[in-house]
Amino acid sequence: MSDSPYQIILKELELRVEDIRPSDIVLFSEPLRTALNFTVRVGRFSLTEFTERLGFTREESKTIADFLVKLNLFEVNKYSTAEETYYMSRISGATRPMKRPPSGIWKKIE
Repeated sequence: MSDSPYQIILKELELRVEDIRPSDIVLFSEPLRTALNFTVRVGRFSLTEFTERLGFTREESKTIADFLVKLNLFEVNKYSTAEETYYMSRISGATRPMKRPPSGIWKKIE
């Protein structure tokens, strides 16, 4: 028996060991890929908008969004309410912490 698109997406997210970068979006199956393209473009969005893009139930979309928060692709905005959750896509250079280069690197480059 074939898995539903929702179950496939959950499996993909559960298998992730590292945080998700925006460039990793192409690796996901549809409809998550399209929904994530939208969220990265707009930057700030609501759970309702995310649900519309995914085409899943609100509860299923919330579960996926929670995974994406844990994987550091989304942040929950502080102005979220009990009725609506708002997110911000983390599209800065990388979602993984960056290390500072060694202090003597410029001497080595010159």
